[in-house]
Amino acid sequence: MLIFLYWSGCMDKIISKKDYNIHFYEVNYDKKADITSIMSYLGDLATYQSEELGVGIDYLMRNKMAWVVYKWNVHMDKYPEYNDTITVTTIPYSIRKFYAYRKFEIFNKGEKIGEATSLWFLINTERRRPCRVPEDIYRAYGLRVEDDQQLEFEKLLLPSEISSEKSFDVRYSDIDTNKHVNNVKYVSWALENIPLDVVKNCSVSSIRVIYEKETSYGETITVQTQMKEIEDKYIFDHVIKNSEGEKLTLIKTEFLKA
Repeated sequence: MLIFLYWSGCMDKIISKKDYNIHFYEVNYDKKADITSIMSYLGDLATYQSEELGVGIDYLMRNKMAWVVYKWNVHMDKYPEYNDTITVTTIPYSIRKFYAYRKFEIFNKGEKIGEATSLWFLINTERRRPCRVPEDIYRAYGLRVEDDQQLEFEKLLLPSEISSEKSFDVRYSDIDTNKHVNNVKYVSWALENIPLDVVKNCSVSSIRVIYEKETSYGETITVQTQMKEIEDKYIFDHVIKNSEGEKLTLIKTEFLKA
């Protein structure tokens, strides 16, 4: 559904919303939606809006372009449970020549339970380099060149001490329509490197991601994680590297203690 609404000072910008039923295969042992399921909804809604506005996958492929997410900042106050139906809304917040900011809000039974911000680069798929956002996309999203406000993202640091380490092989099922690893898979890899007692007894309150380099099918990646305990939460700093030791992704996860 496409609507025109007021959002945090933004008048007459196009906002999309979509309902998502929480399926059994999207929940954890506690029957609550996984953070990776939530992030998949966000990516799906961004694509849905672009499709509805005529600048979706086919448009991008014809013009040899693709949106590649660079940064995520996701915060959750509560998690929906199995068979809940949540509503996710999104707004294309601004565009700055080669990249764009997008905001999301998540509601369950009318209560806001989470929000997210993201930063996306538009790339030329042949050269794999950033390209300038065309006027067609500005018009489709209801944005002007003057709509170039930035959103703040925390600077993420490399782990200074490694608490745990795991390696994974990139599977064919990890690849998306841009022919590289789906961005949520990196988060799944990082979460696999967190102690089981934290995963079972705490909930993810926030997750921040910076994607720096792509990886591909057949590659072996390694997740290195540093764990810190601060009052009522655990903080994990993750770095994901390829087999040559190159840094692919930085991730920071925070878990609230039960």
